[in-house]
Amino acid sequence: MMQRKLCKTSLEEQIKEIELRISFLQERKKQLMVAKEREDLRRFVEAAEKNGLTPAELARQLLARQA
Repeated sequence: MMQRKLCKTSLEEQIKEIELRISFLQERKKQLMVAKEREDLRRFVEAAEKNGLTPAELARQLLARQA
């Protein structure tokens, strides 16, 4: 009986540890997605500037496409 309880506790601890890892990794994924979006936006603005558009002109064109 004692051995069964130790094994169960061990499994519960393992489950908690895995849940903590999953939570950490989900938060890290969110952070990386935000960083990727910022990098994509920075590259997009750079490409627009190379084509002679200011950020304001680029924003106007993008808003006009949405309308």
